[in-house]
Amino acid sequence: MQKLGTYTFHIDPYLTDFNGRATLTMVANFILQAATKHAEARGFGYNYMKSINRAWVLSRMTMEIYQYPDNEQNINVTTWIAEVNKMFTERNFSFTNDSGKIIGYARTIWANIDVNTRHAENVSELYNIVDFITENPCPIENMRKIMPFKDEPQSGKFTIRYSDVDINNHLNSVKYIEHFVDMFDIQMFKTKQIERFEIHFAAEAVYGQKIALFKKQEAENVFALEMRSDEIVISSARAYFN
Repeated sequence: MQKLGTYTFHIDPYLTDFNGRATLTMVANFILQAATKHAEARGFGYNYMKSINRAWVLSRMTMEIYQYPDNEQNINVTTWIAEVNKMFTERNFSFTNDSGKIIGYARTIWANIDVNTRHAENVSELYNIVDFITENPCPIENMRKIMPFKDEPQSGKFTIRYSDVDINNHLNSVKYIEHFVDMFDIQMFKTKQIERFEIHFAAEAVYGQKIALFKKQEAENVFALEMRSDEIVISSARAYFN
């Protein structure tokens, strides 16, 4: 079995934004689908995790997208295991268009937990995962630390509903991103796009939980974002527009 896996996704018009392009959340969905397919085919995916009462939990994700695919185009997502240690595994990605041009990269960090205790388990002991480590290059920088917000006013809020939750009854990883992206007015996306997005999934959030959203501009076209529940930081992110 090859260490790298490549998966092709079609950009359906009904899923694109008003510019007729794939969205950041769509690309994040493709990342998770590629990771799932790659892990499943190599023996350490969802079904194996379920059989040993464990689950993969996404901890961090950094995406850089230089060109969003248009309607009716394809995006090819290549993924590989970059590092494995006791606490985490790093899984990286590259994106190419129909002509083979690199249009972006992503870095992700995953933990492996016991589904009952919710405690982290030793990732390096998982069935044959270390055999798939490869030094395939991923040239984007790791996520930079985002300091907790202090005095910024609340920018929005939502309650976690049915369409927000995943198979574990928790806020879906892509929904975190979607709620953060929706903090920006549509006018922003008429002239700019998110070229880099960093997110830290700090805590699990569940159905019915009330979430407060905060936004702070750090520099021109750079915004820090925060999601809280009862003063507990659920997630923090940073969006770079270009």
